[in-house]
Parts: sequence; C-alpha cells; structure tokens
Amino acid sequence: MFGIGEVARRTGLRPSAVRYYEECGLIEPEGRRGGKRVYDQKAVERLTLIAYAKSIGFSLDEIRDLLTGFPEGTSAGARWSTMAAGKIAALEAMAMRIDAMRQGLAKISHCDCRDLDQCAAAMTAKKCS
Repeated sequence: MFGIGEVARRTGLRPSAVRYYEECGLIEPEGRRGGKRVYDQKAVERLTLIAYAKSIGFSLDEIRDLLTGFPEGTSAGARWSTMAAGKIAALEAMAMRIDAMRQGLAKISHCDCRDLDQCAAAMTAKKCS
C-alpha cells in the first residue's frame, strides 16, 4: 500500500493530479490508513497507463472510454486499436489543415497588394497572389 505522495513519486504525477483522477473515477484508493488515502500497485499501474495515454494525445474523456467504454472482456489490444484508429484519423485531418494553413501563409507572405481592400477583392476573385 502506498500513500498519495509515494504514488505521485512512482508515477511522476503531482499528488493533486492523483486526487483529480480519483475524483474523475479513473482510479480508486484501496482504502484509508490513519485517515489518509492508500493505493495499491494496480492504482500505480493505472496512473502510469493514464499518463502514457495523455502523452500520446488522448483526452481524459477518451481515456475514460478506453478504461470503461468497452464491453467487459474486451482485450487491451482491441481497445487500443479502436482508440488509435480514431486518433489517427483526427491527426490526419489536422495534418491536412496544417498543410492548407502553411500553403496559405506562404501565399500571403508574397502578397503585392497595395492595401487590404485590394487584397480582399483579389481573394474574392481568387486572384490573390
């Protein structure tokens, strides 16, 4: 059994983050000892998994889905695969948007319009350089 400080040390999280994840229902203390929360190794492992999922871009809602949004008995691999597919699709859409933004920024960096009104008219006519 570990106190919250030890759990924080083992997972690289702050104690406030451990409490927050508990409030969110992502982990549970094993009980209390001397009025203080104590956690088992499973909580440490769960927090490590949560930290990893966050580090690769999953939101807390997505992490909650990973942990509790699948039928009982769904393998970890199937969970990760499903979650990863959605995240990869979102990243691909984001990459396309970034490319379009980069092209637009490159285009306007060579603008030779006299003023913004001319630029707006050129954009409307799709002739802006």
